[in-house]
Amino acid sequence: MHPVHPLLRPTDDPHLWEAVLPDEQGRPRRHGPASLEALGSRLAGRAWAVLAPGDRVLLTRAQLPTRNPRAVRRALPYALEEQLAEDVEDLHFVPGARQPDGTLAVAVVARADMEAWTRALRAVDLQVTALVPETALLPAPEAGWALWLEGETAWLATGEGTGLSLDRDQAAFWVRRQWEQTPEAERPECLLLHRVDAPREADAELQALAQRPGLQLHWEDDAPGLMETLSTRWPSRPPLDLLTAPYDFRRGRGSWRPWRAAALLLLAVVLVQLASQLWVLQALERERARLEGEIRQVYGQTFPGGRIVDPRRQMASALRQLEQGDGGAGGDELAALLGRAGPVLAGAEGLTLRSLRYQPGRLDLDLELTDLQALDRLKARLEAESGHPVEIRSASAREEGVEARILLGGAG
Repeated sequence: MHPVHPLLRPTDDPHLWEAVLPDEQGRPRRHGPASLEALGSRLAGRAWAVLAPGDRVLLTRAQLPTRNPRAVRRALPYALEEQLAEDVEDLHFVPGARQPDGTLAVAVVARADMEAWTRALRAVDLQVTALVPETALLPAPEAGWALWLEGETAWLATGEGTGLSLDRDQAAFWVRRQWEQTPEAERPECLLLHRVDAPREADAELQALAQRPGLQLHWEDDAPGLMETLSTRWPSRPPLDLLTAPYDFRRGRGSWRPWRAAALLLLAVVLVQLASQLWVLQALERERARLEGEIRQVYGQTFPGGRIVDPRRQMASALRQLEQGDGGAGGDELAALLGRAGPVLAGAEGLTLRSLRYQPGRLDLDLELTDLQALDRLKARLEAESGHPVEIRSASAREEGVEARILLGGAG
């Protein structure tokens, strides 16, 4: 059993609609006629396709040299103008697929009908996937035609995707005329007659079609209705969808979906960037606090007993006082040692200066390095850059690195 696609169809009464839905066994079941508001509980939460009544839509062909979609839409009204009784300004033209003979399938419908249908559907906020002429969906057997008889209407399928909506009481006349106007090589070999409801007197006239040479009639009584049939044969890409501009009210809902996804993606990217920046700021703040603590520790070890307010400025001030207080010689010597050793210490990777103590002619440095090799490299560079001897007073390996004390500029 094929799955049932939910279908809606307006009736001759502009306020009444019919619906087809799967029943508990998954079979198509018709509801209505009723207003869309009355059908509301059954309509909600489903994706609907809508059938346009065949007697309200003209299916025809047009011969157009261009294949440009915009040019085709502009040219269609003028290409078909002579075939139509109405003013082309009052009609909505929808191009379809190219046919094997090069012509273009076209659906023509009154703008008044399109406005009435779309207004009613929009009012109940339905999720509509397509609005398709029922005559463009009529299934036909190979090398044959099919005729549905239901209520006051008959539908004649003369090929896959081509059909007519007829008055049931005049169906025999129109089928006979269609057969006579069809080239002999293209006439059907059989006519399948699907009678949905009780026989009518006018149906008997159809039996006379069997007198046509080479035409066989096959009757099917108590056949499923046309809507039920189409609901189980709904194509993945329906032909001649009438919901094109300016009647595609799906654009307000459907076109927002990709934009909504893009907007959500953009929002997610912005949130990730904000979170990343916040994390970086917090990491920088932690690093700043760590360095500030190390500065305070070094100052406290170098100048014990003093109050620490701004260790950087206090360190600079203390060094100036040392220079001035030593009559210039000691200060010059300290400045010279720091001037030569400072760049080496600053450029050493993974080095942490724990404390610095100055005594005339020498600097005692407490350090943390990554490994003993780094300590040896630092000793060699200090000796080369400062021009003073360097003595490693102690070195202790720890899990996180090496703690060392070195003496720059003199013996202990």
